[in-house]
Amino acid sequence: MNFQILSHASLVVRAAGTTLLIDPWILGSCYWRSWWNYPPVDPALMDGLQPDAIYLSHVHWDYFHGPTLKKFPRDTHIYIPYERSPRVRRDLLRLGFKNIRELDHGAGVKLADDFRITSYQFASPWGDSALIIEAEGVTLFDANDSKLMGAPLRQILKRHGAIDFAFRNHSSANDRICTQYTDDDEEYTEDPTQYIDSFMWFMNKVQPKYAIPFASSCCHLHRDVYNLNSFVMTPSLVKERIDEQGGLVASELKIMLSGDSWDSGDGFSIAEHTWFSDREAHLEQYREQVADKLEQTYAKEDSIDIQLKDFEHFFRKFFAAVPGFRKRALRDKPLAFCATTSSSRKWFLVDMAEECVSEIDADSLPEHVIVYEAPAAILKHVLAANMFSHAGISKRVIYRCRKADAPYLAQWKVLLAASEYDAIPLSQLFSWRTFKSYWPRWREILVYLYVIWKRRSGLTLREIEAELQR
Repeated sequence: MNFQILSHASLVVRAAGTTLLIDPWILGSCYWRSWWNYPPVDPALMDGLQPDAIYLSHVHWDYFHGPTLKKFPRDTHIYIPYERSPRVRRDLLRLGFKNIRELDHGAGVKLADDFRITSYQFASPWGDSALIIEAEGVTLFDANDSKLMGAPLRQILKRHGAIDFAFRNHSSANDRICTQYTDDDEEYTEDPTQYIDSFMWFMNKVQPKYAIPFASSCCHLHRDVYNLNSFVMTPSLVKERIDEQGGLVASELKIMLSGDSWDSGDGFSIAEHTWFSDREAHLEQYREQVADKLEQTYAKEDSIDIQLKDFEHFFRKFFAAVPGFRKRALRDKPLAFCATTSSSRKWFLVDMAEECVSEIDADSLPEHVIVYEAPAAILKHVLAANMFSHAGISKRVIYRCRKADAPYLAQWKVLLAASEYDAIPLSQLFSWRTFKSYWPRWREILVYLYVIWKRRSGLTLREIEAELQR
């Protein structure tokens, strides 16, 4: 058998005459030109790529990439996790795929003789999954974004035994760095080593033969976010920190980038490179190479106009879905959307108490209002497609509020994400599908209860994770 790294989080595995493609984002960019594969992907990797099956771990666009998926026949076998929200299945159907199979937590499927995959879900209600691939005597554990720990991770290791290769992310994709406090000059800071330590704790628990930093090989090239490249933790930084701490207890760390591969007969094929030692120069060169695409994007985004009706259409359904106790909690905390182009700013006020949206002038904004600022083009798209959490992942948003109002901003963001992932109205959350999804995942619920208990004891999430991975 052999496998090859295609991109950021995309892996192709070939065994027993069968080809499995995982989380294909191979072409272009995603999140409105914010995220780009780093290093750039050679288009030749797509030549002749005809997978017998595709596995999609979750719906985020750096894993579920529409432009790449559209390159494959619509009758391709698609495997997805059975999540509480059917969002992934719905979006695949919109793309025209019909041969879709949802895998229960811990359920396996035989792709060919001596080639089997098993899906494991572990995440918040928004959804995520990991995949075990067992083929021709080799076991791969693709954890991608799943922060598996505690009993759920022990379940996997007990069922599947020794792991040959483990893949996991090592950098942040969240939007916390997009928050600005209007009453505090303190800039957001984050200890990037927490993500590397999380990678290290996971690998020391799994103890694969080879630990591979994965699912974080990207960069930001759009002018709105180019400065955020400093927040991306590269595989070389992972290696440096782990080496400083004496290395992994039982695994060899291997840095594998797009195009690199391993074969059961020939071993590793890893190209020499300067992608990390000379990263700034490569980023500048990369941005120049895609300058035409970026300029086209800037022009297109500046041509997009957003209207009050765009907000009204979305929030009419949103207000009806939000439970009453959540409305009361935000009745005095309206959310102001600032829709921007390079030459204009339009304001829309969302009032939970009145259940209405209005277009207002900047001078008419309520005092200490919570602000959600984003390009008009992005807002128009997320309102139409119900994709607010994707906007946050793009990092092309700015949240502004007083420090004391940060919990209310968090509530707004949670509700918008809940709408995106079918968690409101509550009838969708407390449903048979939720029960069927979580019943096999009872170990995960124990982890949540343990985290709540330890948080009440004063431990940080980082300290709790370290405990669970011992």
